[in-house]
Amino acid sequence: MLRTVVGSSLYLTVVVIIGLALGALLRKTAAGLSVFAAVFFVIPVTVGVLPQNIRGFAPYLPSNAGGVLWGSPLGSANALSPWAGFACLCGYAVVLTAAAAWRLRRRDA
Repeated sequence: MLRTVVGSSLYLTVVVIIGLALGALLRKTAAGLSVFAAVFFVIPVTVGVLPQNIRGFAPYLPSNAGGVLWGSPLGSANALSPWAGFACLCGYAVVLTAAAAWRLRRRDA
C-alpha cells in the first residue's frame, strides 16, 4: 500500500517534469501537448495491438515503465521491476530536461 501511494506521487512528479521539458524543448504549447499525449496515451495503446514478437520495447515506454511503480497492470511477462521502471522513467526525464536546457541556452543566449 505504501509503495502505491509513494509510487503514484513520484510517478506524477516525474511526468510533470517530462511535460515541462517537452514544453521547453518544443517551445509551442500545442506541439508540447500533442507529443506528450502521443507518448503517454496513444503509443502504449497502439503497441498493444502489435504482434507479440515486435512488442519487446513496450515495458520501456514512459507510461509503462513508470506505471509499474504504482501498480499499473502491464500484462507482460517481462515487465520491469518497480524501481527499475521508475529509473527508466527518470532517465527519460533527465534526457529531455538536458535537451531542453541545451536548446534554451543555445537559442536564448
